[in-house]
Amino acid sequence: MLILLHVIALPIMSGITYVFLKQKAVREARELGELRLTTMSAVRHYVAEELRPIFYRELPGRFIVQGMSRSFIAEDVARRVQKELPGYVYKDASLKPKNPANAADSFERETIEIFVRDSSLQEWSGLRAKPEGEYYVIARPGERFSADCLLCHGDPSRAPKELLERYGTTAGFHMKVGELADAAFVYIPIGLPLAHARKAVAVFIAIYVIFGIVILAIINSRFTSLYNQIDADKQRIEEINLELMNLNQDMESIITERTMNLIALSVADRIRNPATVIAGTFSRIMKKEALSEPLREKMSDLITEAQKLDSIVRDYETIMKSKRVMFRGEDMNEIIGSVLPLIEGARQAKEINLSLKLSESPAWFVANRQLLRVVILHILKNAIEATPPGGTITITTVADQDHVSLSVADSGGGIPREDLPKIFSLFYSTKRHRIGMGLPLVKQIVEEHKGTIHVESRLTEGTTFRLVFPTRWSEQALKGNHEVTAET
Repeated sequence: MLILLHVIALPIMSGITYVFLKQKAVREARELGELRLTTMSAVRHYVAEELRPIFYRELPGRFIVQGMSRSFIAEDVARRVQKELPGYVYKDASLKPKNPANAADSFERETIEIFVRDSSLQEWSGLRAKPEGEYYVIARPGERFSADCLLCHGDPSRAPKELLERYGTTAGFHMKVGELADAAFVYIPIGLPLAHARKAVAVFIAIYVIFGIVILAIINSRFTSLYNQIDADKQRIEEINLELMNLNQDMESIITERTMNLIALSVADRIRNPATVIAGTFSRIMKKEALSEPLREKMSDLITEAQKLDSIVRDYETIMKSKRVMFRGEDMNEIIGSVLPLIEGARQAKEINLSLKLSESPAWFVANRQLLRVVILHILKNAIEATPPGGTITITTVADQDHVSLSVADSGGGIPREDLPKIFSLFYSTKRHRIGMGLPLVKQIVEEHKGTIHVESRLTEGTTFRLVFPTRWSEQALKGNHEVTAET
């Protein structure tokens, strides 16, 4: 693909380069041609407006060609310039010239006839190949004949004798007022600049080919190692995805189980109270009131059924309390390190900076590794969602003899004061399309580890979750209750 791209790009870039250089050469030739035409036009006007009136005044009845003929003087100046700049040609071409040197060739004749047909056209320019080489040509129409011009270009019998002696009586006469018969042409040699442009393109092609070969050789030499690295990264990503999928499945299972347990305990608690009230009320009635035997039997049956409901509730609570999870010594820093690859993709997608401030020594405490991974992953996901692109998440661990703490601080918009007390409530969420089970699960798992959660949040300043766990479980800790606190 690289070779194909290289081959396709070569003619395109070469063509663009040549067109650019050619346009540059044409532009420079045009600037020089316009300067030449402007200079010759200035010479002609100087002769007509300055020299000729002086000659008429000083030499009445005379016509000195060398000082009074605009075309003669312009042509002479052009010849002198051409000695210094050979190849740069100026010509006052005419359809009916007095001077044979001014006779228009076929190209010049066609151009003058275009000016004759279209009086609004003031210039023609373009490239033209001649036997001497390639030229850039600019042509501008001459001045149409006025009544004053007919003195020299009208009836030969009225023309100055100096013109007749030099050019005769057959050419350049019998013109009419308003007639156009000549145009000024300037030829700027452009063959050499174009040759330089083609040479520059050839050099560019050579450099491009050599550079391309070198690049392809380097790519070819490194391709195998790069491919192996990509393959290794792919396998690593697949492993992380698999681990993340398993962790999400564990998280979903834990959330489902814990949610069902919370619901069941809530339902059981609500069943126990009415059942106790019913049984107690009927018992007091049976002791104090004189009831018929059939009614007494029915009330006794109701008391028995209410006691059965209470027994079911006690049995369920016993089952729940008998559940045990495996806890052992774990390093908080190591658990964090195992979770970070799982959120790396989401972090890089938002270009969030991650600042790790982990304790220098291992942060050992009693924990269930899988449950703590669920807690840390959920808190980090929340931090990434809350942090704007380019923000920062700071993870800090502190370990001492009695406690291990983990802090996760984001630079997001913070949690509103009115929402902060509710974030650990079941089914409450500030995010759309969420059912609000994540943080209640986090709270439950932390409490199972005899730990506490502190939440600090300020609008526009971010939120910090701080988890504190005992390094060892004492008898008092096993019996105590742990609360979750939130501060604004």
